[in-house]
Amino acid sequence: MIGGTGHFGGRICRRIVGEKNTELIVTSRSEPKAQALVDELRQTDAGARIDATRLDQDSPEFERDLAALQADIVIHTAGPYQGQDYRVARACMSSGCHYIDLADGRDFVKGFRALHEEAKLAGASLISGASTLPGLSSVVVDSLRHRFAAIREIEISIAPAHQTPRGRSTVAAVLSYCGLPFQALVDGTWVTMHGWQDMRTQRYPDLGLRLSAACDVPDLALLPEYVAGVDTVTFRAALEAMWEQIALWLMAWMTRSGVVKNWNRFVPSFQRMSERLINLGSDVGGMQIKLTGVSPDKKPLSVAWNLTARQNHGPEIPCTPALIIARKLAADKITARGAFSCLGMFSMTEFDDEISGLDISWRVDENS
Repeated sequence: MIGGTGHFGGRICRRIVGEKNTELIVTSRSEPKAQALVDELRQTDAGARIDATRLDQDSPEFERDLAALQADIVIHTAGPYQGQDYRVARACMSSGCHYIDLADGRDFVKGFRALHEEAKLAGASLISGASTLPGLSSVVVDSLRHRFAAIREIEISIAPAHQTPRGRSTVAAVLSYCGLPFQALVDGTWVTMHGWQDMRTQRYPDLGLRLSAACDVPDLALLPEYVAGVDTVTFRAALEAMWEQIALWLMAWMTRSGVVKNWNRFVPSFQRMSERLINLGSDVGGMQIKLTGVSPDKKPLSVAWNLTARQNHGPEIPCTPALIIARKLAADKITARGAFSCLGMFSMTEFDDEISGLDISWRVDENS
């Protein structure tokens, strides 16, 4: 587990430790942090096969150090992925092991296919974006396809709980495209949007009305290719605190006007501030995927998939596709070799099985 002590890495470790025929290696740039997590996990399962070690993906010795671990599957959770190269995936190929990441960077996930032939020759399965987007979102779309003769529009939004802990990598990812332009397919034309702008209201069945804003995610590039005939794909984030949403909108304008070139240097300050204000909201978040198109009997059709996560279980959702994929690789249920974006690589049944112990539910609402 690369980044095993981070916001998502720690959650994956807690869910996988102690499983039969599994040896877990927790890695971090700080070996004491990795060891502290291992000590915690051993308190819940004294017999678990688990170890801790220091591993720095930016080190010149990273490839050698990774090979020394003799891993079968590497889960890479050390974001942000915006601006990262593929050194971890390449090191996995050299080490003869499979690779999974939780990448949410659009360019990172889309460009990952460039490793395909090299990965095939190495006999490795490399899978990028095994997270909420596009891992889960593509599976939801697949589960609803049969209701349509043609899908014209896909609208995706995420509404995180305010009490969700925000690791530094998460904050860095949120700010990485603040005010910056990106392309989205709208009514058959690629148009320019700007991160955290284009504000509008969004209604969620269990959360009520929230303000939302456009964000740059892999789905904007991948779903127009994955779903034939679709002419609109959008993604929006709807924060629980209205003041937080408006603040990001204003920050985006500061970037667009040239006052602040980028917000990277402010990440530590924003992360500390978010920790101080974390109790000002609820522990309930959600996600919505709305498909619009034509039914098999040629009538207009709209279907909305709505997920609600309570008790701060929302951050478990991005971890779930990676866990499903890792288990499938371990059981030889994924035999294709190469480099893939995580599109349609599991079923909703597998998703339900993986979240069965969590306070997460979903439903489908259809309007024709």
